[in-house]
Amino acid sequence: MASRPRTASRRGGFALLSVMVAVVLLATGVMAIGAANTMRLQSVTRSTVRTTALNLARGYLEELRGRDPWSLATESQIAVDEAGVPAVSGRFTRQLLITEMRPNLVRVEVIITAVGLSTPIRIVTNTYRGGTMTPRT
Repeated sequence: MASRPRTASRRGGFALLSVMVAVVLLATGVMAIGAANTMRLQSVTRSTVRTTALNLARGYLEELRGRDPWSLATESQIAVDEAGVPAVSGRFTRQLLITEMRPNLVRVEVIITAVGLSTPIRIVTNTYRGGTMTPRT
């Protein structure tokens, strides 16, 4: 009969050890899930900033296509908001580079930078300057 109490106390210690191991494993799993969630949120934020910057560049390029090609000139960096409107506290900066490639052919490059972007967004197109735009009457 003396051996039974010893067995019971061994089982009690084993149960405590099992609970401690389970808690450590559970804590490790929760920490891993938390880290994965943080990385996912950072990725979503970077993706959102990148998409907004790309939309700004595309929209401004479309605006430039409506202008007289002879009036296009390089523009220095300007702060703009998410809608592309110049704003002192804008999160994005926009720059326009015009490079003459040949007579009547220019390279138009729109560059958008932001705090969350590792590399700037660049959209490049070539524009032919065949003649000036004349208003329709």
